Amino acid sequence: MLRSLVGSEMCIRDRNTPSSLRTLYSIGDVEGTGASKQAATGFLKQYFKSSDVQQFYKKFYTKAEGRTISVVGDKMGSSAGVEASLDVDYISSVGGGVTTEFWSFDGTAPDNPQNEPFLKWIQLVSNTSDKDVPHVFSTSYGEDESSVSISYSDRINTEFVKAGTRGISLMFASGDDGVGSDCKDGKFDAKWPAGSPYVTAVGGTEPGSSGSESTAGLSSGGFSYRYAQPSWQQAAVADYLKSGAKIPASSKFNASGRGFPDVSAQAVNFVVVNNGMTLPGVAGTSAACPTFSAVIGLLNDLRVSSGKSTLGFLNPWLYKSMSALNDITTGSNPGCSTDGFPAAKGWDPATGVGTPNYANMVKALP
Repeated sequence: MLRSLVGSEMCIRDRNTPSSLRTLYSIGDVEGTGASKQAATGFLKQYFKSSDVQQFYKKFYTKAEGRTISVVGDKMGSSAGVEASLDVDYISSVGGGVTTEFWSFDGTAPDNPQNEPFLKWIQLVSNTSDKDVPHVFSTSYGEDESSVSISYSDRINTEFVKAGTRGISLMFASGDDGVGSDCKDGKFDAKWPAGSPYVTAVGGTEPGSSGSESTAGLSSGGFSYRYAQPSWQQAAVADYLKSGAKIPASSKFNASGRGFPDVSAQAVNFVVVNNGMTLPGVAGTSAACPTFSAVIGLLNDLRVSSGKSTLGFLNPWLYKSMSALNDITTGSNPGCSTDGFPAAKGWDPATGVGTPNYANMVKALP
C-alpha cells in the first residue's frame, strides 16, 4: 500500500478538491453520461463508507449527491480507511457522471504476505464480461520490484496484456519515496506494478509558482531492473538522458529498463471525508492516481457515447500525444542521499510526460 499522509494542521482553504482539480486540468463542468465504467481497487483491508462519500459530495461536489458506488469482490469491513476514501472520493468526482465501482480484495500475495493479491484482482477482471467490466482501473498500491518474484510478476503481466487488448486502461500509483528509500547496493529502487510495461504509472506533482505545477518530492520514479524499455518510450527516454539535466550517476539506475512514471497529477493537499471526519492535507501518488484515472474515465465515456471503443492500453498514445498534457519542468524526486531525477522538458522519471489537460486530450484522441 502506498501511504497517504494526513496533516491536520493544513488550512482547509489550501486544499485540492474536485472543483480545484477540474479547473486545473481543464475539465470544467464536463460530466460523463454513464456510458462506461471506471473503478478504484482496494486491498489490505482498506474500505470506504457510503455515508462518508455522500458527506464528501455534499461538501465538495453537490452534483453527485445521491449517486452510489457499487462494490465488487470481497465484502468490505465496517471501518473506512483513508486510502479507500481518497480513491472513491476523487475518481467519482473528478470523473463525475462515469459509473463508478470499488473492487475490494482480502488476502495477500502468495509469494509475499506483505504484498497485495493483485493476481486475485486481475483474474476477476479477466473473468468479467466486456459488458460488465470497468474500462478504467485506478490502483493506489504497489511495492518494490525486488519484493515480487519474477514468476508472479510475469504471470500478472500476462493478465495486464489481456486487459489492454480488451480496451481496459490500468493506472497504478508510482510510489511515495522519490527515487527510493532502500537503495540496495547504492542503486535507486524500482517499483511494481508501476514498472510493468503494460500499465500506466502515475507520479505526483504539487503547486508551483503562478498557478503552475512542480514535481512533488515524494513522487517515485526511475527504471525497472527487470523489464526492458518498450519501443513506445525509447525516444522520450533518450531525449531525457541527453537533455543536459543534472541526472544522477548512471551507476544508480538501469537506463535501458522500463522508465516510470508515465504521467502525473496533483499529489498533495487533498481533502477527504473518512469515518465522518473531514481530513485536509492527504498526500501521495495515491491521490494522483484516481485523479488521472478519472480523466481517462471521462475520455472513455465521450468515445463510447459517440459509438467508439474505449482507449485500452494508453501508453503508446500518451507518448505520441505528450504535447496534449501539461509538461512539468521543475522540481525533482530526491532519495538515496541524492536529489533524484530532475523534471525536464518532455518525459522525465519524476512526472512522466506531464499532468492531464482534458480539453487538449479530447482533441488528441485517436
